[in-house]
Amino acid sequence: MTMPGLMAQMLMDEALREERERLLRFQNAWKSYYGQHPKPLRVKPGQPDDNVIANYARVIVDTGVSFLFGQELRFELDETEQTEAEQWLAGAWQANRKMTTLTKLALNGAVTGHAFLKMVVDPVRQYPRLIVLDPSIVFPRWDRNDIERVRAYRIQFNYQDEQTGKPRNFRQLIEEDGPRWRITDQVSEPDSLRWQTVAETVWPWPWPPVVDCQNLPAPNSYWGISDLEDDVLGLNRSINFVLSNLSRILKVHAHPKTWGKGFQADQLNIAVDETIVFPSPDAALHNLEMLSDLSSSIEFYQRLKEALHEISRTPEVATGKVEGVGALSGVALAILFRPLIEKTNTKRLLYGDLLVELNRRLLALGGFGEDNRTALHWPELLPKSEKEEAETLLLHQQLGVSQDTVLQKAGYDPDLEKQKREASSQEMGDRLLQGFERGQGGQEQ
Repeated sequence: MTMPGLMAQMLMDEALREERERLLRFQNAWKSYYGQHPKPLRVKPGQPDDNVIANYARVIVDTGVSFLFGQELRFELDETEQTEAEQWLAGAWQANRKMTTLTKLALNGAVTGHAFLKMVVDPVRQYPRLIVLDPSIVFPRWDRNDIERVRAYRIQFNYQDEQTGKPRNFRQLIEEDGPRWRITDQVSEPDSLRWQTVAETVWPWPWPPVVDCQNLPAPNSYWGISDLEDDVLGLNRSINFVLSNLSRILKVHAHPKTWGKGFQADQLNIAVDETIVFPSPDAALHNLEMLSDLSSSIEFYQRLKEALHEISRTPEVATGKVEGVGALSGVALAILFRPLIEKTNTKRLLYGDLLVELNRRLLALGGFGEDNRTALHWPELLPKSEKEEAETLLLHQQLGVSQDTVLQKAGYDPDLEKQKREASSQEMGDRLLQGFERGQGGQEQ
């Protein structure tokens, strides 16, 4: 093999190695999320399992996803009125189960470090279909000079043929082709390297039907950082090891063992309704008890758990632990939640860019042009006193803030509230008019 050919083979082997390692990381992260942690202690055949599995991985991921997309996220194009484009966009998201789709998208990102979403245009449907892609089946190819510019997406997975019932391979190539993108569907047999093209279409837009983003920023990598990196999973495994050891120690030593000397076993009768009589003056009977209360092991477990919450930036109070906290002011609550708030705000930047770009492409598909930029209205991260919040918003309004902005900060839809006010005013006017007419009619009689 020539030197250029050897270098090309080495680069290809390195790319395949990185791909395998990435897929293995994804697999381990998903196993941990679903509670399939490795067992720290060996279990002998026929013996009880003393292993304790505390699945903090799922707690960390679910808490982060809930803080990101646990409440309604609002999109807006025009702050003064609801335009036709805005109404169409709201209908498109409603058809695609907006918050459910966003939750699944964030869950994929939190576990694997990257999130993908694909648009599919179906002539039968009024709106494009939004599909959350499994990151383990997406293989992007980016520009050598710009890691954030993807030139092609390869979506590949195995499936079962509906007619033959046999497994087959499927891949979809979404490749840049000048000012447009070409989509090629191919299939192959599991033991074959030859791919057969079954469909080929042209995506007539200058952008692909796939959008993606990092979960947490990794500036020198295409793939982002997950909520379950090796350091977090390593601490979770250490916690499981400590808890499993405590479980086994308690099983073996928690119950006192009775021992004696100076007699044969059949010479002792210790039934509950019998008197213990020793056959010899030198005989003795004692209980062997565990002298330690395992406080050092329990303290070590507590320190490991604290380290896990600190590294994952998921405070224990965010998972529902309120012992010893007491009543807290808004400032104190914000300090306690600060690590999670900072992490969530970082995610809002990344997922927010994805959503702004996705909405722009959706509106282009809907015939509203390619220059629409959506304003994102994120909900408040922490609960607040309704009375204090209302007083603050009233003060803002007195200082000159618009009613539209005040309603948004209070969590209301200004356009919807306007419609309700108009409907209520119209209804009240109709009632007054009917009452007046009934009164006039009585006078005429």
